[in-house]
Amino acid sequence: MQETGSKLLLVAYFQQGGIAMYPLLLASILVFGIGLERIRAIARAGRADAALLEPLRSLLTGGRADEASALCAAQPGPLARLVASSLSLTKATPAQRQKALERAVSRETTNLERYLSVIATIASVSPFVGLLGTVLGIMRAFRDMGVAGSAGGAIVAAGIAEALITTATGLFVAITAVIAYNHLTTWAQGLTTSAQLDAEELLAMVE
Repeated sequence: MQETGSKLLLVAYFQQGGIAMYPLLLASILVFGIGLERIRAIARAGRADAALLEPLRSLLTGGRADEASALCAAQPGPLARLVASSLSLTKATPAQRQKALERAVSRETTNLERYLSVIATIASVSPFVGLLGTVLGIMRAFRDMGVAGSAGGAIVAAGIAEALITTATGLFVAITAVIAYNHLTTWAQGLTTSAQLDAEELLAMVE
């Protein structure tokens, strides 16, 4: 019963917020969906790298570079692709291998940060959408005052409520998006940095 009342209250707030609530609702859904998808993708990449490190170290310590290359080709994850990109250059110099590794790191960082630009855009735009709702709410309040010919509290309440609700919602969506973006970006960059360091260690065994 209490849960039903809470849902009805949220619906009432949403309806009071006016038209600006619809893009904010879409933005919040995108932040949640993209954030959840990226959490799964980055966590999966981290697990794959952790599981691959020791087998690769064992193979390369034993001079079995071909087997290590085949193992990388069969495994997902940034570390596998970083090592494979350098091992594929059989006649390359150490400098050429390093450049190939750096290019691969850039690709992996871009891959792990996929769709995060959408969250960054939402973080920037949501307060302005909330501000637009605020302006529309104030306009509604003045329009109602003009129609009624007075400035009674009951007359302007709907417009003021619309203004405050959209402002609060816009800020809430923006704050959530900023937290999600910063956390996921830091996590992704940390994972690629760790994979690069591990790959450099492993490739040093080959050289």
